[in-house]
Amino acid sequence: MKQLMTFLAALCLSVSAFAQSKLSGTVKDEFGEPMMAVSVFVQGSNNYVTTDLDGNYSITVKNGESIEFSFLGKQTYVVKYTGQQKLNVVLKDDNTVLEDVVVVGYGTQKRQSITGAVSKVDGDQILKAPTQNVSNMLGGVVPGVVAYQTSGAPGADAASIMVRGVSPKYIVDGVERDFTTIDPNEIESISVLKDASAAAIYGLGSEAVVIITTKRGDNKASRVQYRGSMQISQNATSLELLDGPGYAYWYNLGRQMDGNEPVFSQEHVNKMLNGDDSDGWGNTNWYEDVFGLGINHSHNVTATGGNDNLNYFASLSYYDQNGNVEGYGFDRINIRTNIEAKVAKNVTFNLGMSGRFTETDATGFSTSPDAWHNIGQQILRAHPYVPKYYYGDETNGDAYASYFGSVVSTRTASNHVTPEGALKESGYSKSKSNVFEANASLTWNVPYVKGLSFKAMAAFDVWNTSSKNFATPFTTMVASAPTSLDGKISYVPSTDSRGAVLAGLTEGLSRSEKWFTNISANYTREFGKHSVDFIGLVETVSTNYNNFSAYGAGFDILDLDELQFATNPDNQQSVSGGSSIARSAGYVARVNYSYDNKYLLEISGRYDGSYLYAGNENSRWNVFPAASAGWRIDREDWFKVPEVDLLKFRVGIGLTGTTGVGAYTYLNTMATSTNTVLIGGTSQSSLYTQAPPDKTISWQKSLQTNVGADASFWNGKLRVEADFFYKYMYDLVTGVGAEYPSSMGGYYPTYQNRNKRDAKGFEILIEHRDRIGDLSYYVSFVGSHWKSKWLYVVESKTQPDWQKQTGSEWGSQVGFVALGLFQSQEEIDNSATIPGTIAKPGDIKYKDLNGDGKITYDQDRGYVAGNGYPKFTAGLNLGLNWKGIDFSMNWVTGIGRTVALTGVYSGGIMDHTAMTRPFYHGGNSPVYLVENSWREDNRDARFPRLSVSPTNNNAFSSTWWYEDGSYLRLKSLQLGYNLPKAWTQKAGFGGVRVYFEGNNLLTVSKLMKYNIDPETPGVSNGYYPQQRLMGIGLEIQF
Repeated sequence: MKQLMTFLAALCLSVSAFAQSKLSGTVKDEFGEPMMAVSVFVQGSNNYVTTDLDGNYSITVKNGESIEFSFLGKQTYVVKYTGQQKLNVVLKDDNTVLEDVVVVGYGTQKRQSITGAVSKVDGDQILKAPTQNVSNMLGGVVPGVVAYQTSGAPGADAASIMVRGVSPKYIVDGVERDFTTIDPNEIESISVLKDASAAAIYGLGSEAVVIITTKRGDNKASRVQYRGSMQISQNATSLELLDGPGYAYWYNLGRQMDGNEPVFSQEHVNKMLNGDDSDGWGNTNWYEDVFGLGINHSHNVTATGGNDNLNYFASLSYYDQNGNVEGYGFDRINIRTNIEAKVAKNVTFNLGMSGRFTETDATGFSTSPDAWHNIGQQILRAHPYVPKYYYGDETNGDAYASYFGSVVSTRTASNHVTPEGALKESGYSKSKSNVFEANASLTWNVPYVKGLSFKAMAAFDVWNTSSKNFATPFTTMVASAPTSLDGKISYVPSTDSRGAVLAGLTEGLSRSEKWFTNISANYTREFGKHSVDFIGLVETVSTNYNNFSAYGAGFDILDLDELQFATNPDNQQSVSGGSSIARSAGYVARVNYSYDNKYLLEISGRYDGSYLYAGNENSRWNVFPAASAGWRIDREDWFKVPEVDLLKFRVGIGLTGTTGVGAYTYLNTMATSTNTVLIGGTSQSSLYTQAPPDKTISWQKSLQTNVGADASFWNGKLRVEADFFYKYMYDLVTGVGAEYPSSMGGYYPTYQNRNKRDAKGFEILIEHRDRIGDLSYYVSFVGSHWKSKWLYVVESKTQPDWQKQTGSEWGSQVGFVALGLFQSQEEIDNSATIPGTIAKPGDIKYKDLNGDGKITYDQDRGYVAGNGYPKFTAGLNLGLNWKGIDFSMNWVTGIGRTVALTGVYSGGIMDHTAMTRPFYHGGNSPVYLVENSWREDNRDARFPRLSVSPTNNNAFSSTWWYEDGSYLRLKSLQLGYNLPKAWTQKAGFGGVRVYFEGNNLLTVSKLMKYNIDPETPGVSNGYYPQQRLMGIGLEIQF
């Protein structure tokens, strides 16, 4: 009987050991305030809950299991369950400033140990704005980073960033890759390496580096999250163009000021407004007609979790952007998975794979500001006094009845334009791309040598892109304005401005493959107060690229838009293609040393080689060294300031290199000449050396120094970072023709390493985070200043001093010096003017720089204005969280930017645009330009005299046209609300959040009246404006 009782007792104990119990309690912070949304989960299982609005939780747990309490910004608390029914927890602040891990070159470091100029942005911060191009979010968030965007076109916004004045190299999960199309939901963090001591380890082309780390799994229960949003989009800047009656009034007045008779009568104006298109008159606002509202929506599902042996992260995203211009759109699908597995006791395997599938749709005319007759340009040049479609006119009546319903065009100084036809009848341009990226690595922690590990990594990327452009000619009725007050509007039929009679189809295919390998050894040990971390690696990159395109013309049935159906009359067909190969290799070593975490030292070096210098063994390989040191004063025994968590000074220096040349520069440039010699009575061609190579051509180099300081106060509540930097860029590749007389016949090297410039500036970050009761908040300010100057430029010795770049600001703009506007003929007669032009009162008066009594393009222009990039940029970021309500916003500003309204054309030439000349190129005119033009009754005018056919006197770039491009912009805003847990848990959800978000909501700048976006580096004759976004979103945790 005693044995039976013992057995039953043991059985009960064993059953109770496996029985599940209910554990509940409250989670509070150090101030005694309840904490909502704290994760409470049983380690090693899928069992987890989150605290409610009052900090309460309840979870089922087994005896002996470990329970983890975690919350962003707090120290994680882990406790073993021993059968209690109640457990209240207090989470303490986590000083993330000291312990935060930052991804750096080929590794990670704690923020407290970093000696270079490195900034970090968490992925959660990127999701606080409705953007699908991540580069748009870095400006105003990271000191030293300036974001630019030259277009708002779907899938082609041309967004980019500059770090301390240069374009950075992008590293995604250890491999150089494009990151602009990565879905923001996939990003764990972004590190920006701004100085050479941090960036030089990446070698070729690494004056600055942006490292993107995608999300990984963890040792927590599996979680699934959905995030979706929808926004409407419209132009962030708008331009008011003349309407029909306005055009008639100002065009007449301009003609009269030119000494000509007006051509538009009141009767003409009445017909513009009568609403009857059959007389050929109309009143079309082409700008509002083309630019409407667009709709964007995005959806993302992620799953993450794992255990001690396997962690995983998976993401699937879809983004659809329907532009606010008909016919333009963009779709993207992103897939990513990252897996980490412990395949043996000391061996870890990592596998990352991602795919992107994009499709961009456009019409037969481009939105690119550099494209001929782009959509924006046609809007500026289309006349407003005509209807969109032709239904007769007062000159021809119904003689052209067969053309009724045809789109209307208006004449310009060159080809006629029709925005309606360009959007709806010009054909289409479609491009698709499929990108697959994969990296795999194997890490072996050597068991018998503590701290030693080896890692082998390989990556394979492949891009497949296809394009299909189908140009369909269409008939348009071209309007001609009356030539007198009693004249009539008239129309004639014509093909569209492209001039093609037959439909043409161009198809292209391109493929690029990239192989990347990396083998490294890492040794990390601590010996008392000494800490050493060494890494050595060898890296290779190989890229193969090829492309193919074909063209065919003549399609009897436009719906059969395939090359096999092209009739190709007169052999109107072509085929082209090409291929290229690029190879590079590098050897890297870096050692970090720390004594008592007080004195910090980092030394690195990279030995890089490139095929571009295959003809010069002395330049084929180059060494890029770097070193930095830090001193943590707060660790000194004599430093007794308890309010200071961190006080560190940093200094660094490093050398980086870029190529600056294309392939085969080390070879002679050859050319052919016909009819060179007679041999046997027959004329023969010859092959000769056109230009010899420079066998000494080498890498462009940048020597960078950086001095910085980091400080943290009151347990991370206040953080400050400051950096001062100087760059000396030398051996810059340049053409040297300006130094040689024409008698040399061009027989000199095309390129040499001759130019030099420098850059210097400072950056600062001030951040404050705190919690007051239920309110937690943060506010941060980032500011950056930089300027660059040419120290030496190869140029003609006879060039006037004011035209020499040497000593001028980098990016300075060339133009005349304007002294004002001529107010009388007497003033004109006593001033230097441009030969061949007749100046009139109201024209610009220029300074005669060389004093020869005349104004000439070659002698009187100079570097007279700053560049188009702001000298000082800043951002203000604010975030709040209170009882389930969260709010964030980002303000950005740029100060000290010079914008030339005359624009910049290819080759750097600056001339007229629609922003500076009324009725430019025979087109329409902005309202502000004519209303503020010089007239007898408006002598104190902002713009030169009103004219329909002005002389070239006012055409040139000059200080008259330079505007202050400073701006302040509310870049992003987001307001969210977490639904009460009592509601969401009943519905089976772990959490639900709804939010409103906006982008480019408010802009203050003098440039706005010119329809120039302040974040665009220059002016063009028509572009697709940046977009203002407003929308709503939903997050669901399962």
